[in-house]
Amino acid sequence: MRVFLGIAAASLVSVPAAAQSVEVDIQKLGQRAEAFVRVRNQFDQAAMIAMMAPEYQEVSPVGEVDSRERVIGFYAADKKSAAPPMTITETVARPAGTIGVVTMRIAYTMPGKDGQIQTRALRAGFVARRIKGDWQFLSLQFTPIRG
Repeated sequence: MRVFLGIAAASLVSVPAAAQSVEVDIQKLGQRAEAFVRVRNQFDQAAMIAMMAPEYQEVSPVGEVDSRERVIGFYAADKKSAAPPMTITETVARPAGTIGVVTMRIAYTMPGKDGQIQTRALRAGFVARRIKGDWQFLSLQFTPIRG
């Protein structure tokens, strides 16, 4: 009976610890995805490369599938341009062991043809894998949000 009570007590202690670990994973994965979007806007190739798995691929907002090398090349320092102001909202991270999925809304504000400020928004969907304790991105897909 004592052994059973000891096992039961140990399992009650480990449940909150496991829940806390999942919350930490959710937070870290979401923050990592948001950071990836920011370093892209800053054309920080070194930071991007560190966050991309070797087999990374990306689907652009126009539906093109780009390899890791092509994405890295697009963000070369000599191609850097001023990025419009950006807002990241609705970030939802779902880690499942060594794999994680993140979705978020990215909105850019910029002057339209008539000079009025316009907002263009995208939904970003990430797939990540934990490699050596850190989240690296396998893929990213951008989908324009109409409206």
